[in-house]
Amino acid sequence: MAPTLTFVFDPYCARSAAAAPAVLELWRSHRDRVTFAAVHAGGAVARFGLGPDSERSARAFCALRAAAPRQAVPIAVELHRAPRLGRGVLVDVALRVGADPARVFEELRRPGRGERARAELDRGRALQLGDGPALLFECDHVVSSVPLDEGPLAAVLESWLAAGARVPASTAR
Repeated sequence: MAPTLTFVFDPYCARSAAAAPAVLELWRSHRDRVTFAAVHAGGAVARFGLGPDSERSARAFCALRAAAPRQAVPIAVELHRAPRLGRGVLVDVALRVGADPARVFEELRRPGRGERARAELDRGRALQLGDGPALLFECDHVVSSVPLDEGPLAAVLESWLAAGARVPASTAR
């Protein structure tokens, strides 16, 4: 089974936005060897029940991901760049990631969209390792945190892949 990298992101967090381009580059260069996923963790204020923008962003993320499931990482990166999530922005994001905008809006109209968004945020918060983004490496049922601030991510990932996906014990969760 291929290792999995999961980007736990918050489109309203500057640290998450700073890490997003490096995660996108990993996705571009390693998606043939590694399975990639992205999970929306919501904004910091959402943890206190004050984040309607986080839920709206999570609804958009879920709809975009449903329309283009293999594009979760590029979608996450695009959400970092979107100042507001109006209809025009969603169409632009959908087109940039190769999704059919009509399918995205169909997903947004489906019953249960609010519940799916809240479940996404709950999952993201459960995976988050603090108040910022996380990049989680999973192999053989062991989940480790990839340090987002310790040099080029590609070099870290390559060293872990070369080691047969064995990760340093200090990073295992």
